[in-house]
Amino acid sequence: MKLLPNEEKLITSNKDKIILTNHRIQMTDSVWGQSFTISIFLEDISSLEIKYKSYILFIILGVICLYGGVYMAGQEESEAMIGGLVLGGIFFALWWFTRKHIISISSDGGASLNFMVQGMDDDKIADFIHNVSLAKQTRVNQLHKL
Repeated sequence: MKLLPNEEKLITSNKDKIILTNHRIQMTDSVWGQSFTISIFLEDISSLEIKYKSYILFIILGVICLYGGVYMAGQEESEAMIGGLVLGGIFFALWWFTRKHIISISSDGGASLNFMVQGMDDDKIADFIHNVSLAKQTRVNQLHKL
């Protein structure tokens, strides 16, 4: 990343794929061999969001299988009961391990910067969001003084 005049790096995240400076936030990544860069000036940030994305279908299938296993236990079908309980457990495990913790930074009428949180606990995520908010506030104050 080439820095603009009077620009300095503040923090990086996700193995330097996300770079926060005192002027902008930039993400550089590649998907299926196609690299891309999204850059948002701090004064243009309209919202910051932390969310989990998951496949609700796995939960639904897990509940159905567990219910079927319990029902089969009442019918004294031990093999079907065990199968239903095991399948239900597998679907719940699939749901748990496919959840994605995502930070989304949106700009006024422009692109959104969405990235999965990797190797960050909740405190580090809160610190990152705080740092982006603080950098934005500082940048807006700086622009209003000009």
